[in-house]
Amino acid sequence: MDSKIVSLDDILSRNGEENAGTPNGALVPLNSHRHSSSIRIVIDLAPYVMCAVLLAGISWPMLTWWAWEFTRTESYYAHAPLIPLMSGFMLWTRRDQLKLTEKRAFFPALFFLLPSLALLVISIKGDMRAVQSAAFLCTIWASVLLTLGKSFFKAAWFPLLFLVLMAPLPAPLLNDSTLHLQMWSTSFASRILDVTGFSNTRYGNIIHIDNYTMNVDVPCSGFKTLLALMTFNAFLANMLDGNIYRRIILFLVCAPLALLINGVRIALIGIVGECISTQAAHVFHDYSGIITLVLGFILLFTIARTLGCRKFAGWDIF
Repeated sequence: MDSKIVSLDDILSRNGEENAGTPNGALVPLNSHRHSSSIRIVIDLAPYVMCAVLLAGISWPMLTWWAWEFTRTESYYAHAPLIPLMSGFMLWTRRDQLKLTEKRAFFPALFFLLPSLALLVISIKGDMRAVQSAAFLCTIWASVLLTLGKSFFKAAWFPLLFLVLMAPLPAPLLNDSTLHLQMWSTSFASRILDVTGFSNTRYGNIIHIDNYTMNVDVPCSGFKTLLALMTFNAFLANMLDGNIYRRIILFLVCAPLALLINGVRIALIGIVGECISTQAAHVFHDYSGIITLVLGFILLFTIARTLGCRKFAGWDIF
């Protein structure tokens, strides 16, 4: 059931054969060959481009929802627009391996593609947003498997799977996760304040120090930091050298690291509010998110170096 896909190498070799068969050994101008090859490439790519445009048109309501989620105030997914770029970079680093893979259409993938596409249309009509995201990603994966085959899909599975991190989480899961992290971060920040000599009293998500009271609201739960660090950490673990066990360890430290950093951030806001002023605490709060991410990245690279990782995408960085 496999069908051979015409590759660029096939096109170029075909052009070479056509040159060899010219009458009287005449040479066809190089520009003519380049022009012919360009036309053939455009013709070969046209069906894929049309399918991509059609999928984008069908998914437009979902894509506009994604864009709103990525750009709204206090978004948990402000990092999400970088995910396709990270995925593309991972594919680029595998370019030599991908060139060597056999690219044959795998028609059994239709049994996965057609239901995914139907589910995408139904979920958009029914405004089932979580289902939309899942169906859209499944449609992309099935399309790659159908057109480029099993060998290519096996070689590119992680960059393709990485795209799932840009899909907004279902609201019930998001609410439950932020609630738990909110309580954990508040409790941890309270303990840090105790250790550093700032006596405090905690009531749920409220921390009262002598002259300053903090309400650790949902945006300060640390879930935004966790999602950003988890995304970057998955990318980093995949691109670093080292065995699979080191990469798994590096990825698993993400959750406790995010909780640690967010607890320190909340404690520092309380210290600033207690020692300086409420206004200073508000100013520090507004910029502490950037400080938190930078600190998280530094700690991740430090942990990677401790685990013995020395290269990133084949380049020496440690």
